Formats: sequence, C-alpha cells, structure tokens
Amino acid sequence: MKISTIILDVDGVLIDSNKIIIETYQKTSKKLGLRTPSDSEITKILGKSLEEIVTILWPNSDKDLLMKEYRKFFLDLFIPPIDGAVETVKKLKELGFKLGLVSGKSKFFLEKHLREAGFDLNLFDIAIWDEATKNHKPHPEPLLFACKKLNVKPEEVLYVGDSQLDYECAKNAKVHYVSVLTGCLKEEELRKIGVENIISSVSDLPKFLKVDK
Repeated sequence: MKISTIILDVDGVLIDSNKIIIETYQKTSKKLGLRTPSDSEITKILGKSLEEIVTILWPNSDKDLLMKEYRKFFLDLFIPPIDGAVETVKKLKELGFKLGLVSGKSKFFLEKHLREAGFDLNLFDIAIWDEATKNHKPHPEPLLFACKKLNVKPEEVLYVGDSQLDYECAKNAKVHYVSVLTGCLKEEELRKIGVENIISSVSDLPKFLKVDK
C-alpha cells in the first residue's frame, strides 16, 4: 500500500463530537415537540449531510426550521480535539503527505470547530464539506472530487473515518480505508460490516503507515 495522500473525516476522527451531535439532535427534537430518535438511530446515519439526516429522522417536518434550531445549539459549543489529533496532523504534513478533509459538516462549522480545537487549517490541502458536492457519503463523489482537486489517483489515497458511511464511501471510490475507534462504532461492529483496517485513534496513523520515527 503506497500512500501519498491522507484524507480525513472530521467528527469522531479529529474532534470528539459524536456524543454531542447525537445529544443535539435529541435536544432539537424536544425543543420542537417532535419524536426523539434513539442514539443508535442517529449513529447509523452520522456522516450524511444535516439536511439528509433531518429528512430521514423527521420526514414530514419543516427541515429548514430543524436545521436552523440544530445549528443554534452548536454556535456556542466548544468541541475538543481527539487526543493527539492536532499533533498527528502536523506530523503527517511534516512527513510529506498531502492532507485533505471530507466531511458532511457545513463549511462554517467544519472550519469553526477545527480552528477552535486547535488545528491549523493551512495544513490541509483541500476540504470537501456538505455544500461542495451534489452527492454525499456513501456516494463516492466527495472522495473522488478531492482526488481530482489534489491530482492524485484513488489508489494513492487513504481515507480515515469512523462510520459505516465512511467505509462505504471509501469502498465506492476505491480508495484505501482505515477506521478509528474514537467515533461511532466499536471494533466488533466495524468487523461485522467488513472493515479490515482498524486503529485506536488517528494518533496511530504514523505507525499504521509504517512512517513512525
């Protein structure tokens, strides 16, 4: 596996946000008097765009109002980085890898949350957010669009995610994939859906790539 480029998901991979996201969907539903979805129901669709998620969870409701109220909760929230993630991104850049982001987050919140968590956004050669593509994970378009912009072949790329949607997106785009255990799914759940490469956290990437020094 010769990798020149590492593309990372954000939630659950770089920032410790999945529990907060689940709770925020539930708070939004309660505020608007809607059915409150379970943790597992939300977990299954994490990685999709906000619009897709609210449409799936509340198909007959005002999705614009839902998105507005959901985003209000996040305006004042600080989301911490995954332990060691900030340092690992710097290290990977120093080692000469091209770095990218592919996330279902909006541009505003992607940049806000990463910056507040201590990441230098200049270290990333490209960022693909919710509004950047017509299709979203698990469709391959976000990853393939990133490959095109970075001028790299899919077989040179490693995508780092934490969810079933991330895995399916990587498989559909024919890029290499590794899952971290800091996000949505436990190891047994990842094995069950077919994930072969699993690491504890993004901090283990240099070791996984055999470039740890």
